[in-house]
Amino acid sequence: MHQGHNIPWNILSSNFRFVFNDTRFTPPKTSLILNSKDQTRAHNELKHFIHKFEHAIRTFSQTERSKYPPTFEPLLTGKLFSDGLRDKYPEYLNSNNQDIEYWIRLARINMGCNVNSPIGLRYTTSHARLAEVIKILLHENQMSTLLMLAQHPSIPLADLHQLSWGHHFGFSRVKESALRVYIFFNAAEATGILENGKYADMRDEYYSLLSEIANSMDYPAQQIPHREFLRECGVLGDVNRRSWVPYGAPWKAEEEYVHVDYAHLQEYLKMLFALMYRYDVLLRECGVDPEWGMEIANCFPLRGNVKTNWNESQQKWVLV
Repeated sequence: MHQGHNIPWNILSSNFRFVFNDTRFTPPKTSLILNSKDQTRAHNELKHFIHKFEHAIRTFSQTERSKYPPTFEPLLTGKLFSDGLRDKYPEYLNSNNQDIEYWIRLARINMGCNVNSPIGLRYTTSHARLAEVIKILLHENQMSTLLMLAQHPSIPLADLHQLSWGHHFGFSRVKESALRVYIFFNAAEATGILENGKYADMRDEYYSLLSEIANSMDYPAQQIPHREFLRECGVLGDVNRRSWVPYGAPWKAEEEYVHVDYAHLQEYLKMLFALMYRYDVLLRECGVDPEWGMEIANCFPLRGNVKTNWNESQQKWVLV
């Protein structure tokens, strides 16, 4: 398992077991099932797992942040990224969003704000393509540029974190997809269903995962590293994105395998972990708490097996 010396994946192996066609569910369910009859012990162990996982991300995040100066001079004119990077991702990057003045102008004129006033600077869903740029810069490890944007007095970068109109598409999607995939495959290895391919028999969960990282959706730049990996594994073939498969349609698990080249899978997981701690650096620079605890608790197989509660004073869900 990746980061096995920092993240106690053995807690998952001791608390979950693979069950094929579990008839306790209707219809029968193939999944990782919590196997402990001592719910209190299981909860405490899973909560410990979450805390250790969160600590690992934070440790790497702090190391990453220390590589850069504490403050950055705000860019007022010029290009945010190179022409080479722009040409590498023509679907997402262009001469407009390459120009820092474009970012400043959009924040100032939004919602009828006076262009000469810094008050009320804001980005909304109409600026989703700017969030796509942030996703690309995270993937390309352009941390100096991202930290400068986070500190920029005329760039409300945190507004681009959560954007939605039913489907959400802010740069939070980078963390969500990376974390979900990372936990899924490490949990599969920890519970003994990676090498034998049984993880692909968990159709509901695995298909949902593949859909998130490769199906067509609005503003999908977070999918770039995942689609690249799936193409290299032969899951996507020559197509750019997966097509929706109707529920109940035939499912050939062996056609969805990504574990055959184990070293390649490990490199992919390493890249996902790096995406997570770079995201942590950026979000904290924006003054926002990543709240990894709840994010991890909401990932399979922990989802629904860790106690959470609504905290009225904080107005959010927290681990109990």
